[in-house]
Amino acid sequence: MGDGAEEKQSIDLLLMKLACPNQLDDFIGKVVREGGLLEEVMRECVGILGGLSNDVDALLMGQSWDWMHSMAIRFQQEPAYATRRCNDGALPRIGEALKEANRVWKERNQVVHATWNVCPSLLGGRCEVATSLQEDLGEDEYHVERSRRAKSKRIVEHRSVGELEELVIEFESVRHELIEALKEFDPRAFG
Repeated sequence: MGDGAEEKQSIDLLLMKLACPNQLDDFIGKVVREGGLLEEVMRECVGILGGLSNDVDALLMGQSWDWMHSMAIRFQQEPAYATRRCNDGALPRIGEALKEANRVWKERNQVVHATWNVCPSLLGGRCEVATSLQEDLGEDEYHVERSRRAKSKRIVEHRSVGELEELVIEFESVRHELIEALKEFDPRAFG
């Protein structure tokens, strides 16, 4: 087999990588799942901080992350009368947890609202990002394109499966911290 045939076989293997079950899809799925779990905790957070009944989460279904986060921040900064018997000493901890939750949510959006592909440089094509990195690309690195709202420019970067794995762990940690802070604020909500 000549070099051209071997190169084509190599390219075909890389293309098949995304056609079959793979780590990239597994971790994007985990990021999506963790985002859903954090969104569920955020609904609870708005209800607890707002001193609202347990049934309020049905009303909060379908609300955007930005709206729920802003409501949680508002209630955290200006506690509702209904929460007057709760531990206000936990509010700074809740504020920090909300800040971290919003940060990982923005990271989630960069994962979910992007196009992940095998880097063109691994397929024999040209990629300015790969050239600028001046290092060999690993099998778990991908060419990620996303567009920014209100900007005509597309952002292209290289991301790895390892970064997604770290994001999943961050989601778990942030969710746990928010729950613990809410328990400290109002233990009765978790009884």
